[in-house]
Amino acid sequence: MNNRIAGFDGLRAIAVLMVFLQHRLFGDIGEIGHLGVWIFFALSGFLIIRILSAQRQRIEQSNSVFAAELKRFLFRRMLRIFPIYYLMLTVMSALMLVGMASPELASGMPYHFAYLSNFWIGSVLHYWPGRYSHLWSLAIEEQFYLVFAPLLLLLAARRHLAICTLIVVTGLVSLLAMRAAHWQEITIYTHPLSNFWLLALGGLGGLMISENGGGVDGARGVRAWLGHGATLFVLSLCLVGFCATEPAWSDIENPLLFTVVSGAYGLCIAALVCSIACCRNTVVLALLEARWLAGLGRISYGFYLYHNLVPDLTRNHHAQALFGGAVPLWAHVAGIGASFAISLGLAVLSWRIIEEPILRLKTRRGAWDKVDATSKHAATPTSTSPEKQHSRHALTDEGTASDAA
Repeated sequence: MNNRIAGFDGLRAIAVLMVFLQHRLFGDIGEIGHLGVWIFFALSGFLIIRILSAQRQRIEQSNSVFAAELKRFLFRRMLRIFPIYYLMLTVMSALMLVGMASPELASGMPYHFAYLSNFWIGSVLHYWPGRYSHLWSLAIEEQFYLVFAPLLLLLAARRHLAICTLIVVTGLVSLLAMRAAHWQEITIYTHPLSNFWLLALGGLGGLMISENGGGVDGARGVRAWLGHGATLFVLSLCLVGFCATEPAWSDIENPLLFTVVSGAYGLCIAALVCSIACCRNTVVLALLEARWLAGLGRISYGFYLYHNLVPDLTRNHHAQALFGGAVPLWAHVAGIGASFAISLGLAVLSWRIIEEPILRLKTRRGAWDKVDATSKHAATPTSTSPEKQHSRHALTDEGTASDAA
């Protein structure tokens, strides 16, 4: 759990705040939440694909086998994602049964339990189902893991760059075809193929800045350029521009132009993630590593999972009756603050009582893996320890990805 990239927890916090503000403040007038979700996708792809690449290298060095590495990956993803996700679904199902939660969306529960929320929303309902709408992105990530973890572990590590590139191209071509065929906007928005490419793009960037993926000299050059403060500043400005104008360019009728703009948007997001990974600017890192921001990033998965289930305290009939009609602005602000505080409190309790203790199992499992590896290498003095085969950027999967999107 100590293997981490400086700045990533802060970036997670910013992303989850974007999603919260979208749901509580901006509603249909902006797309800041979409940017937050795509940042999570690129960040997860950056971390997860590098982890899978490192695991594949372990297989190629005869330090492990495919089945063991796939089991290791899925076990650790399961420990990180499943406990509070299925606990939340179970609690909500129980509340529906006793009449304490609206049963109108109970038909979606089988989809949620199967991590198919995106198909339920985009292909069955064709509208956003309120409190459960945010689960679509968690389904996208889980589907990506199940499809591409076995693929990347089966194929040689030297081919991972090409595979990620192929996924990006396939995703953008699929997006173009969906727009040309006039699919419903929500169906395109929640479809795996229109989102997988961004995870692959984040992974592509992660591989390019690693010495194993992009070559020592090439990786150093890319890292030096991305890590420059001016690069991060320009990328941030570009993303602000894309985000501010998304409601307008989302209505572009030309499928090719829409795909090009979407691809440029995704490229900027993935580049931003890589830029922060390479950043050496002390001011930027100090801001992203601020205790409160990094703390929110650490518990961002729980915050994301719970925040949409917390009711809006001022946008209901009771609040309108209390104020005799229109709810004043100060009351709305107070309601948003109260919703944030409740969501944060739930996330903190979830982290301390459930998530952190469970994540220690990953650390303990990793320690036993190292003990086993040490025993094997002791019998073969010429072997190289796996820990020495990775550069600073070749992270393990000990608590690096929050996978909250």
